[in-house]
Amino acid sequence: MAQHAQPTQRRKALSIWGLAEAFCVLLLTATLAGFLARGWWVFELTTHFRPHLAVILSAGAIVWGARRRWRWAAFCAVGAVLNVAVVLPHCWPGNAVPATDGVPLKVVLLNVNTANTRSDSVLQFLREADADIVLLLEVDQRWLRELEPFMTTYPNQSVQARDDNFGIALFSRKSWKSAKILNLGEAEVPSIAAGITVGETAVQLLATHPLPPGSSEYARLRDEQFKRIAEHARKQSEPVVVIGDLNATPWSPRFVDLLTESALEDASKGRSIQGSWPAWLPLGRIPIDHCLVSSGVGVVSKEIGSRVGSDHLPVIVTITLPATNVPAVAVGVK
Repeated sequence: MAQHAQPTQRRKALSIWGLAEAFCVLLLTATLAGFLARGWWVFELTTHFRPHLAVILSAGAIVWGARRRWRWAAFCAVGAVLNVAVVLPHCWPGNAVPATDGVPLKVVLLNVNTANTRSDSVLQFLREADADIVLLLEVDQRWLRELEPFMTTYPNQSVQARDDNFGIALFSRKSWKSAKILNLGEAEVPSIAAGITVGETAVQLLATHPLPPGSSEYARLRDEQFKRIAEHARKQSEPVVVIGDLNATPWSPRFVDLLTESALEDASKGRSIQGSWPAWLPLGRIPIDHCLVSSGVGVVSKEIGSRVGSDHLPVIVTITLPATNVPAVAVGVK
């Protein structure tokens, strides 16, 4: 019996490390595919997991190095460096959008999830957040009924409830000059454009929720909506804030195109990786819920809230608006 045990154990060990090699090949392929993301929507999906690839490949390099498998250790190390090189500029503190002197505005974004039944948790979070502006996504008629106690505290509202996952509701304690529902592109999912006044300072806010890129057609429609968002932002003569579940991470080339074409800055830049989806997977979350701001708008803070029953975590952003034409007594953060 002892004579047969050793070959069996060897075959088992070889099988385990063979699987480890195959897994590393998969991770390295995903890493390289991300650099070809403009060519195929499937490749773009790999870009959303750059931080995860960096961590796992770094661990792989250490494990292979401990086993003196230097070739595999080198492969994993190079893959980790490639992913870190993409992610690091976004997380580097020196690249953060700075806070500026001006009029403060607190904004909350929450994709409530149409199927979420924890309205009590959502309402508690919204009361505690006490934001000036609240954007809720995936709102249907049931959610509007559940949110009625909260809605009465926000005098300015623009709502389009839907039976699918693209209902949208914008609430503001600040006055607004106008608010209208827009369809940006062919997807026919609603966005809200609002001209909001804070004191004597005006800001153009666009709330939006493009389709998730789960197919070539959905990816095309999302990318088209990004172009319409950029066009809308460029047309504004006042400061611009874009908020929403954009179904893209900062490492997607399509997201980078959106920032470039709109001349907007990502409020999370320089503020670590703030994954918001899926809420139930702490180590696997990716940042797809965003706040983008135009030049002159400062970012005081951007934080991720706790779980409220949705598959998304809330996003809380405090920004400062240029204080042009605002009386001196009205300026400053209290």
